Amino acid sequence: MERQGQRAFAYPTIWRGTLEEKIKLLIGLQDCDSKIQEIEKNRTECPLRIEKLENKLNEMEKEWEGEEKQLDAFNHTKRDIDTDIKNIESQLEKANIKLSNIKSNKEYRAALKEIEDSQREKSRLEDQAIELMEQIERLSDQSQEKKEQKSRLEAEVAGQKKEILQEIAEMDKLLKKLGRERDAFCRKVDGELLNQYDFIRSHRAGLALSPVTVGVCQTCHMGIPPQKFNELIRGDSLQTCPSCNRIIYWADNEKFQKVGEKE
Repeated sequence: MERQGQRAFAYPTIWRGTLEEKIKLLIGLQDCDSKIQEIEKNRTECPLRIEKLENKLNEMEKEWEGEEKQLDAFNHTKRDIDTDIKNIESQLEKANIKLSNIKSNKEYRAALKEIEDSQREKSRLEDQAIELMEQIERLSDQSQEKKEQKSRLEAEVAGQKKEILQEIAEMDKLLKKLGRERDAFCRKVDGELLNQYDFIRSHRAGLALSPVTVGVCQTCHMGIPPQKFNELIRGDSLQTCPSCNRIIYWADNEKFQKVGEKE
């Protein structure tokens, strides 16, 4: 709700053309400005939409790279275990050859213990290798699935970015057209009134003009005093809302309702 107690702007009552014509021009100008404002807002959001898409893709890229690094680490560990197993197998082969040449019972028992320890270590490493192979297989499938998801997302992002860029191009084209329309309106509006319009618009969230229905300003939703409302209906002079200071017009006037409609 707009603040009350603000002083309404004073406007000259003598212009080229009738007051009705001036109001029609301002209605058209504000409609043009509102469209420009909305398009500019949407255009500003386009780079943010592209950034959001790229962030989503980068996040998946990092997840896939993390899985690939983990997979490389697992494979490296698996190779190290396989090497250790081969070394133990080589040691066991030498120990068994050495065992057949031992004469002393004490040396024989020591050699047997060494062989048992090596076999126990070999068994432990083999269990670890099996468990690691299962992890590698699961992670490999997971990484492959993530890679396929990433490829699909890349295609999706590329398509959406193309659409957004097309939207930007279309909005730029429409903004140029609306800019020309606005210039045409501005050339027809009296300079002093145009300055007042631009001033109000810059201080009232882009809206300088407001329709009045059933005695209520439809922008600030405050009631118009009866005497001012009667003057508004007569259309003898330009009126402003005593609450929000916007230029007001009687919305039930059919001539104003047809502004912007195609002939």
